[in-house]
Amino acid sequence: MKIRADFVTNSSSVSYIVSFNQIMADWGKLTQSSKDVFSEKNKRIYLLIAEDIEKTGEILEKNGNTLYIKQYDFSKKPDSKYDDSFGVPIDEVDFAVLSDDAVWAYIHGEYLVNGRLASELKGFGSVQVPRDKEALKQKKETFLERQAKAGEAK
Repeated sequence: MKIRADFVTNSSSVSYIVSFNQIMADWGKLTQSSKDVFSEKNKRIYLLIAEDIEKTGEILEKNGNTLYIKQYDFSKKPDSKYDDSFGVPIDEVDFAVLSDDAVWAYIHGEYLVNGRLASELKGFGSVQVPRDKEALKQKKETFLERQAKAGEAK
């Protein structure tokens, strides 16, 4: 049995700050719809995020642009779904009948953790931020100490 004596943190707890610009998002939706690439899945995801961030996010004005921003906190494992989480190919999943909770779990997994938000939905962006800065600082120090010890052992 191994007993871990160094610092332990739950690395699956993450936070993302999501940004949204209505003008660019509408433009992206219009241009993607004309090319038939704005799928029912993306429409549902777009509407959920846009509605939530406009209602509960903060407004930031920068150089004449209005940005909505909001921090989303969740745990990767229990709160996230991925393309392979549904038991069928993702193209066969009917996003119109999924509950909002199931779609949010998919947004957490594929669009935030896997970084697909900005590439698939124009006008949106996200950045991962530490939820607990002190825990991340301690984790970094422990990591650097291990690297230094491994370097000494060579």
